[in-house]
Amino acid sequence: MEARTVDIVLLPFYILIVIAGIFGNSLFITVVRKRRSMYTTTNFLLANVAVSDIISLVFCVPGFVLRFFEHPRGSIGSFLCKFVTMHHIAGITLLVSGLTLTVISVERYNALLRPMDLRLKLEKRRVAIAICLIWGVSIAFVLPLFIEQKYMDEFKACYMDWKNSASQVYWALLATTVGISLSIMTFCYFQIVKALYFENILPPNENSAEQDTKDKQKIITILITVTVLFFICFLPFIIVSAVSISTKSVLYKLSYFLVYTSCCVNPVVYIFQSANYRTGLRDLWKKRPSRQRERSLES
Repeated sequence: MEARTVDIVLLPFYILIVIAGIFGNSLFITVVRKRRSMYTTTNFLLANVAVSDIISLVFCVPGFVLRFFEHPRGSIGSFLCKFVTMHHIAGITLLVSGLTLTVISVERYNALLRPMDLRLKLEKRRVAIAICLIWGVSIAFVLPLFIEQKYMDEFKACYMDWKNSASQVYWALLATTVGISLSIMTFCYFQIVKALYFENILPPNENSAEQDTKDKQKIITILITVTVLFFICFLPFIIVSAVSISTKSVLYKLSYFLVYTSCCVNPVVYIFQSANYRTGLRDLWKKRPSRQRERSLES
């Protein structure tokens, strides 16, 4: 199948995920911002993921539209290669999402299994610092792509002007980062699930022990679902990029579409699995605060 045909087939699906993703993530950020019961560490970090998803989807639009036209040349072409054509902005925001999900897993592990250990406890001030560090690290990691990417007239395409060995090192480093993050999340959630469902050793909250356990199970279910969906959508692109498949190939285009799909699924997860978020949406629709006591997404 030709590249142009693939783009035409994917066009309506891109339109759908961009509209749904921007709308859904904006709703989540609005609910978190307007409801004090949602002012929690986990929700602030999930809002950071929502912000990164919105940025990804916004920059997805010009990058996809540009596929249907002849790519500009010269300095304008190089600028577009850096910021639009090769989706490096999405590279930053996807790293932000992955690192944020890793921080969430560590924060939940520490809060549920080691509540007296203050070393990894994320208070509101520390959350802001953690979010700034996540964005800083992500930008620094993708910065070499912005520097080396340019438009080459002889290839009539965007070209990464670095040695093959440097490319291999870079993508190996990215794969290692993803592997470490995945390992950390797997360990944290495995320990939490074991404590919640099999050992029942979590320190009780002020609620009844049974209700407290159910609340914690709900939030962990949401977080694990979000994390698994993110990696299912992200790993194919890592593999395709690592083996240097052409950006015009069907596999590359499908892997990129899957990456952007990950940016619209989280709000769907919240709607189906969080009663408090559904209540927040109803209150937002009615434009009045709820009179009922709700539990946060975070127990």
